[in-house]
Amino acid sequence: MTMEPAHLDGNRACSVIIPTWKRADLLREVLDSLEAQTSPVFEVVIVSDGEDEATRALADGVQFRLPIAWYFHDSNRGQAAARNTGAKNAHGDILLFLDDDTLANPTLVEKHLAHHNRAGSIAVAGRITEQRINPITRPTDRFLQANWEKTLAACADRLSATGIDSVGEDFEAGLAFGLNCSIARRAFLQSGGFTEALRTTDEDMEMGIRLYRAGINFVFEPDAVVTHRSAKELTDYLRNCWNASGKSDVVRVFELNQKNSQTSRLVSMHNGSSLHRLAGRALWLGTDPLLALANRLESAADATGSSVLLRAWGRIAPTTTYWHSVKSTGCTLDELQRAAGQPKRALALHSISAPHTPEESRYYLSPDHFKRFLRWFHDAGYKSATSEEWLNGNLSDKQVLLTFDDGYDDLYTEMFPLVSEYGLTALVLLVSSQIGGANVWDQKNGLRARTLLSVAQVREMQQYGIEFGSHTVSHPYLPEISDADLQREVVDSKRRLEDLLGIEITSFAYPYGGVDRRVRSAVISAGYRQGFTTLPGANWWNDPFTQHRAEINDYTSMLDFKWKIRTGLGFTASAGKHLRNVERTIPTASLRKLAGKLARGGHNVVQSRSSEVRGRMD
Repeated sequence: MTMEPAHLDGNRACSVIIPTWKRADLLREVLDSLEAQTSPVFEVVIVSDGEDEATRALADGVQFRLPIAWYFHDSNRGQAAARNTGAKNAHGDILLFLDDDTLANPTLVEKHLAHHNRAGSIAVAGRITEQRINPITRPTDRFLQANWEKTLAACADRLSATGIDSVGEDFEAGLAFGLNCSIARRAFLQSGGFTEALRTTDEDMEMGIRLYRAGINFVFEPDAVVTHRSAKELTDYLRNCWNASGKSDVVRVFELNQKNSQTSRLVSMHNGSSLHRLAGRALWLGTDPLLALANRLESAADATGSSVLLRAWGRIAPTTTYWHSVKSTGCTLDELQRAAGQPKRALALHSISAPHTPEESRYYLSPDHFKRFLRWFHDAGYKSATSEEWLNGNLSDKQVLLTFDDGYDDLYTEMFPLVSEYGLTALVLLVSSQIGGANVWDQKNGLRARTLLSVAQVREMQQYGIEFGSHTVSHPYLPEISDADLQREVVDSKRRLEDLLGIEITSFAYPYGGVDRRVRSAVISAGYRQGFTTLPGANWWNDPFTQHRAEINDYTSMLDFKWKIRTGLGFTASAGKHLRNVERTIPTASLRKLAGKLARGGHNVVQSRSSEVRGRMD
């Protein structure tokens, strides 16, 4: 049955999509809350995911002031399919997704539309609050409810983050597009919609990271609030989710080829520190006895309400249920190891010249040190990666990407001959307006003038295999410039370099490491295929547009250089990372402090130039 709504007028009209099935009483309350909206420019599209007598009676027998279209699936196909049906039949420019057990605050639609009326390719995520319909009696339910509310708060914090904290693995891992999220209908349809193979869980997570990696900028609106009401027993519900997540990760990795922060848990025993890998292998081998232990802990925790037992159960139950689900698909350790692949390491260098000041030492590298490093690199059997090999992930564990920011002319006299001698290559990121010019951005901040590569030098180096990418038009701190200037910096730089070199420019490096969600989206929209930050570490299943690089400068010792080649981190930072892995397993305050201190010690040199230059800019 289909009932079409009235024609929609107004600026960026909205269609509210609500999937439902056998919850007509709750659905009626959702519609009542929508009738109280302050925005008049929207319709409601309701999709019943299967035959439902009560919902059909609501559609036929109740008169609403809202324009509503009703659709009924012939069979139950899952929430993803119901949402897709609603989107395909919507009339509004903007799609806003709600569930049939939520209540909308009066300004919900208005707050969502306000962002879409003034911005381009975005997804807006609102705030979700929780309300239990029935009293919580089981201790495990109370424990999970408290943790779920913390999770919702953490998601809001991530969506509210700015700067480098607004992108990267931590952001991706918890990203979702579903309840209380809106997007332009055209962008949604171009994405292919929700993946219907994930019919029981994680379809919103999968959709979120897919949109994000396609360049959609996620914007958080804290005043767009929905209240989620549930009568389900949380323990049983989340147990089903943990079980379904294992199966969905297998589908996402092996059938959909989605290797990202959300699915990396599936191959965790083949990546990271030795302790992390050992713990992952132990979980895999001991799933059945650990699951039995989790069941006993659950019974004991519900009987006693012991906080110790609840915490122990909360650590064991989700993980063992997940791995039990993965193993039930027939997936093997060998298959997981092949899927995991190798981490990728990149080095970030600037000028190959003797530094004149301590500040220059933080990003210059003397020719003698460079020669010593590159000689060890070659003699140890390492090879450089091309940008295409890096993009495709076809690297051996002995390949490293060598990148050089800014394009100083000493790259022609110092780097170019030595790289050619050893049969290596490099990726040089150029400031397009200053080719043949000078480092005017550094001079504005009190540093000495330096000459940059000329057009003739760039073309000669290109003939011998040196690759080039973009470092913007004029080297600004991108998060602080206007939308128009941002477009000019990323688009014009790409065009200038492509006209100069006659090739596609696929690589971009953020000046001062300055990237946030808006900047990242602009770089993707400009047509680049990868973006490099100043964050250290190896790259493994992470965002192509927040790639990590290990900084090499005149303070880098040979020991640190070797560690950065192998792990993407210096010796101290690598030790801190290992301690953080230990801390997750054995949380103690003293170990946390020690790991944090070591991690900061390894991080200071890498980030110091960016922070000091940014300080002068401010």
